[in-house]
Amino acid sequence: MLLQLIKEEDIAEVLEIYAPYVQNTAITFECEVPTLENFSERVHHYTEQYPWIVAKTHGKIVGYAYASLYRSREAYQWCCELSVYLRPENQGTDLGRTLYSALMDLLTLQGYYMVYGVITLPNEASLTLHKRLGFSMDGIQSNCGFKLGSWHNTAIMSRALRDFEAPLSPPKSIHELPNDVINAILSKGTLH
Repeated sequence: MLLQLIKEEDIAEVLEIYAPYVQNTAITFECEVPTLENFSERVHHYTEQYPWIVAKTHGKIVGYAYASLYRSREAYQWCCELSVYLRPENQGTDLGRTLYSALMDLLTLQGYYMVYGVITLPNEASLTLHKRLGFSMDGIQSNCGFKLGSWHNTAIMSRALRDFEAPLSPPKSIHELPNDVINAILSKGTLH
């Protein structure tokens, strides 16, 4: 398995992984599968600032994880939200932990302080993943999304990436990190 930052040629395959989550689950609150054009714009927008990691086995993407804006007000700029999606056959294989760990290592180097997971309930696998990675439960939002004919609750979980001293500067863009540093972090998650 190889971890790498997403490339243009990966976007269609990533959308292929994401589409069943939109169509068949409440794991994402998105209700319509985005077009390839719209999804590509989303990826480009997110990756201006944040890492988006794909995991490949034999050239096939088996999962991905990315960070995105948590909230838009300026004081939140040191926080971000994490997401991870895996092919069904790769769930329960420790791939989610591997992707999240690499993602959080990169975000720490960028200068982020807090990461959040927003989890549609019930989802024991995701709650377990977050707990194992040191996230704590911040609370439950009741009936905050209506999808597939039902109201759904979400859990908000958080994890600090560093000690809370006053930041000297805003977080760096992923593009400001040296490639050798990015590659070293991603290679830690690579399995042979």
